[in-house]
Amino acid sequence: MTGGETDRLAACRRQFTVARMRIFTGLDYLLRRVSHLGFLAASALLLIVGLMGATDVVSTNLLLKPIPGMVELSGALLAVIVFLGLAEAQARGANIVIDIATQHLGPTPRRLSAIFSLAIGTIFMALIAWKATKLAGTSWQFNETALGALAFPVAPFKSVACFGAWLSVAEFARQLVYRIAGLDSSRGAIDD
Repeated sequence: MTGGETDRLAACRRQFTVARMRIFTGLDYLLRRVSHLGFLAASALLLIVGLMGATDVVSTNLLLKPIPGMVELSGALLAVIVFLGLAEAQARGANIVIDIATQHLGPTPRRLSAIFSLAIGTIFMALIAWKATKLAGTSWQFNETALGALAFPVAPFKSVACFGAWLSVAEFARQLVYRIAGLDSSRGAIDD
């Protein structure tokens, strides 16, 4: 190989690396935005569930007439709220962390511990998301409805919860890739 060919090959490798980093950065940005939108949707749904519960309590105690289906609808929405908010909670580091064993470790063992726990979390969430996908598919297949005073379709709720579970898998995987690469995973965080 001549000097010119080596320079061209090196330039091609640099361009390829830059293109990969752009794709990775774009995916990272997209995941963070979708995760944040999931969090906002979960927050709005939490407010709605609270208002529904308050309305039902007032209706039951003052008018002596409960609103049909409120308990079932609240239960279906709670699963959606948890799974939609989970990815953002993980991204912000807002999950409960028990670091009794890791707080006295040095930087390298702490990083390896974080990689291990993120790998386990990714696998665990992937299993949950996979099972949620199967449940949502079965729910659509059988046109599952809620049991109770108001029969409403359950499949849309399970599907949104399934989406939230897969979003959590993506967030765990994002943080795992950052930790393995030795980068700061909060770099893509959205400031509030």
